[in-house]
Amino acid sequence: MHQSDDEAIDCGSHTGNNEVVIPNTHPSHYVAEVSLQIILEVPGYGVLNGTNETSTYTERTFYAFRSVYYAEKPTPENRFLPPIPKAPYSMDEIQDATSNNAGCPQPGAANEDCLSVNVFTPQLPSESTTSLPVMVWIHGGAFSLGHALEYLPNRYMEHDIVLVAIQYRLGPLGFLSFDTDDVPGNAGMFDQIEALRWVNKYVEHFGGDPSHITIAGQSAGSASVSLLLLAPQARGLFQRAIGESGSVLAEWALDRDGRGKEASLKIAEIAGCPVEPYQDLLTCVQNVDAKVLTQAYLTYASNDRLNGGLGFSGSNPVIQVAGAQRLIESDPRELYSSGNFATVPTMFGANKQEGTLVLGILYNEYLVPNNLTEDEEFLANECVPVLLNALHIDDPTGELAAQLTEKYLGTAEMGNFTSMIPGLTDMCSVLFLKGPTYENSQLVSQHNPNAFFYSFDHADELIYLFIYPFPSIPPGLNASETQHSMKMLQVWTNFVKFGDPTPDGETLLDGVPKFLPYNTVDEFYTAIDDVWRTESDYTLTYTVTVDELNPPVQTGRSPVRRPGRFQRSLPTKNNYLGH
Repeated sequence: MHQSDDEAIDCGSHTGNNEVVIPNTHPSHYVAEVSLQIILEVPGYGVLNGTNETSTYTERTFYAFRSVYYAEKPTPENRFLPPIPKAPYSMDEIQDATSNNAGCPQPGAANEDCLSVNVFTPQLPSESTTSLPVMVWIHGGAFSLGHALEYLPNRYMEHDIVLVAIQYRLGPLGFLSFDTDDVPGNAGMFDQIEALRWVNKYVEHFGGDPSHITIAGQSAGSASVSLLLLAPQARGLFQRAIGESGSVLAEWALDRDGRGKEASLKIAEIAGCPVEPYQDLLTCVQNVDAKVLTQAYLTYASNDRLNGGLGFSGSNPVIQVAGAQRLIESDPRELYSSGNFATVPTMFGANKQEGTLVLGILYNEYLVPNNLTEDEEFLANECVPVLLNALHIDDPTGELAAQLTEKYLGTAEMGNFTSMIPGLTDMCSVLFLKGPTYENSQLVSQHNPNAFFYSFDHADELIYLFIYPFPSIPPGLNASETQHSMKMLQVWTNFVKFGDPTPDGETLLDGVPKFLPYNTVDEFYTAIDDVWRTESDYTLTYTVTVDELNPPVQTGRSPVRRPGRFQRSLPTKNNYLGH
């Protein structure tokens, strides 16, 4: 897009009076209605044409720059390697930053020229000499799905932060791994790091402070956050971290022991590539159509789930054994335990019932097609071991399966799937997300006094922080939900600003308690529900679904422990039972 000679570049001012609508690049999404466009000059990068929009609650003006590229389109030679930084544009041309691209290759999207960020800011440098703290958002989607366009910033823009939503390579195009220097794995993670480098270099021109950057993400995005804390290449690129429902400590979130290579070879074979000789395999995967490779992964995942797996391998980060740059080379628990990570302030948390996704996969893609939904013997004796195997949790003796069955299914009619649903929901919640996310905070707290943990008990936290551009999810909230949203936004943006969700000296909204850092003595966390409260020992929530049907006997134990009591060692990786 070129600017005509009679249009002056005016950084931080409006260039027209006509209302425009951002083009919808995905038929199932709406994006946003905006008024007035804005031209921003970014020295050393280019000139961007953005939009002028308004926040949700107070109609505060903010500026949006969508699909701003931080890296070049991958070439066949570097298709599975770290990205190449985007070359600067001519300062005589204006780049359109008013619409979203379709996202990185996944079902429904196939353009590999997708390595971009969306930048949202309530002020530009021409309007203020004060730079704002920055939050870099990493979307979830099991490392195989997701777009930056899914997260509308209108609620966050009530606050003085710059929000950057990034895109990264997904599925096999982001995480295929042959354990070779040509296909070492983790390309999608290196995209995230390159996006952080871009933010550090250019965010000041959007009104952001590059010395106050918070990385944040949900699900696979949260697992990414916990991995970036470990990555030496990301050290110094951020100063705080928020992880919402996910951790690299979850066995499903990181391929190890050759799992990634094994799955990647199967995916390549399904895509029509010869497995041998290696050079033919490499040439094929470097040049095969993105749609074909994506569909090959979907076929692999479906077959894996039919056989009792989750179908995530080949589309996950890996412990690298090859590559000029290696993101992680040893077990993440060992790295966290040794203190070999970025000891920045952290806030991790999880939702009340995280297990519905895994249970849905187990039911729809394993139990139903294998005619096991009414197989009483299988449900009673084999269902839990199959679940552990799907999540790559070792249990050679069967002892863990027996303990899990006793804890989570002790009140169920074993063999009756309907009766087992509450216990299986809790079990999947703990094994898949809640347990690993909590353990992440436990390990971080051993070397970092600024480790906060929360439990969200009010549906899905994201609907209170972002607006989803899906017709099935209404953008509006009722009065009580709006108050809930405002409290969450204050807490989240306080953490972005100060590294503390409830810092001293800040006036908090009614009902927001002081967040106490987690430590293994007191085990404090903040429960976010209709009434926010300080609690202790998050593992007591592990059977929340079962407990709601069969309330446990109250013992009179105080919800908040006194300092110095109940101290114990950290759990092992298989401690999914609570206390």
